[in-house]
Amino acid sequence: MHCSGKEIELNDVLVTVIIPAYNREKTVTRCLKSAMAQTHENLEILVIDDGSSDSTVNLVRGLARSDERVKLIMLEYNRGAQHARNKGIQNARGAWIAFLDSDDYFLCDSVEKRLACAMEENVVVVHSECLVIRNNDELKRFNIKPLSGYVYSQLLEGPSPMFQGLLVEKQALQKIGMLDESILSYQEWDTSIRLAREFPFGFVAEPTFVYDCTGNDTISNNMQRDAQGYRQVFNKFRTEIVNNNGHHSLAAHYAFISSRYKRANAPAQALKYKVLSRYHSIYARMKLIMTLQGFNS
Repeated sequence: MHCSGKEIELNDVLVTVIIPAYNREKTVTRCLKSAMAQTHENLEILVIDDGSSDSTVNLVRGLARSDERVKLIMLEYNRGAQHARNKGIQNARGAWIAFLDSDDYFLCDSVEKRLACAMEENVVVVHSECLVIRNNDELKRFNIKPLSGYVYSQLLEGPSPMFQGLLVEKQALQKIGMLDESILSYQEWDTSIRLAREFPFGFVAEPTFVYDCTGNDTISNNMQRDAQGYRQVFNKFRTEIVNNNGHHSLAAHYAFISSRYKRANAPAQALKYKVLSRYHSIYARMKLIMTLQGFNS
C-alpha cells in the first residue's frame, strides 16, 4: 500500500493517549484495546492508575506486555481524574494529547480523523461528535454542539466538547496552566473555555468514540455532583459570562443548576437557583426595555 505525502506526514506525528483509570477492571481492557487498534499507529498510550484496589493494574500490565506503546503510571492513592490527566500530560512524549476515559472507547479511526482535521484547519484544538450507549444498549449520536473557529462566547453559554473527543497540542495545555484539579464535574467545559480564550477550535462531525453510560452510579449521586461541578465552572467564569453574554445568559445557567439540584432531590438548592434565574431574567428584560426606550426618545 502506497501512502500519500499527507498520510506520511500525519503518521510522523506522535500522539499521546491519556487514560485515567480507577477500579475499572470491567471496562479497561475494551478501552485500552480500542486505543491500541487505532489506524494512526504512531501512539504512546499512558494509563494512569489512580490508586485502584481491583485488578485494573494487572489487566493493563498484561496488555502492555503485548504492545510496547502502552505504559502504566501508578499513583499512590486516589486523587481524581483531573490529577491523573495532568500526570499524563506531564509525562507525555507526544506533541499532541488525546484523552480517553477508561469506561469508554475509541472508534478505530478516532485519532486519525481528528489529527487530519487539526492539520487541514491549522488548529491546535479539535473535538468531535460521539455515539452514546445507555441502558437499552442502542448506540445513538450524542449530538455534541458542532463548535468550530473562535468559540469562546459560545462556550460561555454552556458545555460542548467532551474529553474523549478532544485532541489538543500539548503546548496549548501547558499554556493554559494544565487542567484544574478542583473541578468536580464538567471538567472538560472548564478546560475548553480556557483553551477557547487562546485558540480556535476544529470539529469532526463524524463520531470518533463511544460514550458508555450503562455503568454510571445512581442518578441522585450523579446529579448532586453534576450540579456542584456545573456551579463551580459557572462561578469561575461568571464575570466573563455576564460581560460577554448578558444577564439572560446568567438566568439560563441558574435555571440549569436549579434543574440539576431538583433531580438530585435537593429542593432548597433548586429553589435558590430558580429564584436567581427569575431575577436575572427580569433584569435582562428591564435592561432591554430601557435600551429600546432610549432609542425611541
